Amino acid sequence: MLAVVCFSLVLSAVYPFTMTEPHAANTPSDRFTVGETDEFSATGSLVVDGQVRLAFDGVVTADGAWYQRVVDGDVVAAAYQPNATGPVYRKRTIEGSDTAEQQRELIAEDEDRVLVGSDRDGDSVAVIVKENGTGVTQPVSGTASVFVNNLAVAGYEAEGSDSSDGTVYKPRSGWYDGREPYRVTDASGEVRTDANSHVVTSANVSWDTTEPAGTYAEYVLVRSFSDEPTTYRITFEFESGDANLERPPWVRSNRSHSQGVIEDLSRDYFTTSQPDQP
Repeated sequence: MLAVVCFSLVLSAVYPFTMTEPHAANTPSDRFTVGETDEFSATGSLVVDGQVRLAFDGVVTADGAWYQRVVDGDVVAAAYQPNATGPVYRKRTIEGSDTAEQQRELIAEDEDRVLVGSDRDGDSVAVIVKENGTGVTQPVSGTASVFVNNLAVAGYEAEGSDSSDGTVYKPRSGWYDGREPYRVTDASGEVRTDANSHVVTSANVSWDTTEPAGTYAEYVLVRSFSDEPTTYRITFEFESGDANLERPPWVRSNRSHSQGVIEDLSRDYFTTSQPDQP
């Protein structure tokens, strides 16, 4: 009996008794996904150790207009297209004069883009560019899928469904096998999907991840001698239909896109602050 107990303890230090399948291991038809609809609004955020790593909000209307704003570290990028065939306006806010100068050079070398505005606030420079529409489908659903795909790191247990409230999934703590084995602890929150599909309508989940953690011994060592675990929090909201989209205030009217204004901005926008045109 003592030998069996000792062997079990040694084995547990070498490898955990059970492994949990991440949601990403499901077949494509059984994975969380973003709704395929012509009109919707969506928001999402990815917070790592209390800091916003990535965030976005977007709107798509039935007539092909769309808008999205993405925050990625120090870079804030917004884009707007008034209709399916209209021009695309892009606003990019960046930190640091060196990075801003690189942006200026890239814009000047691209014949398909025109600088139509800029603003400077301390070390931040906002550049507004107009480009011809390419006919490519709006990118909002693709951005939304980034947040939905990040949900797949954990495994989930369904808690039932009905025709009105949809299906609720709870994330599971456990040992997972990825590129490197990892352990999820303190998993909480829920993912809600449409009752008849795996389209995510909302999510608010969090967990701690320790990586690598292929064994109990490795798990203890990594947590003792590194910054692990890493705490993740993912939120997401998706609402189909009745999307209301107005032109962003930073998109200028066609009247302000004169050649003179463009030339003045191209020359001065890194040294002076340009007021928004009406």
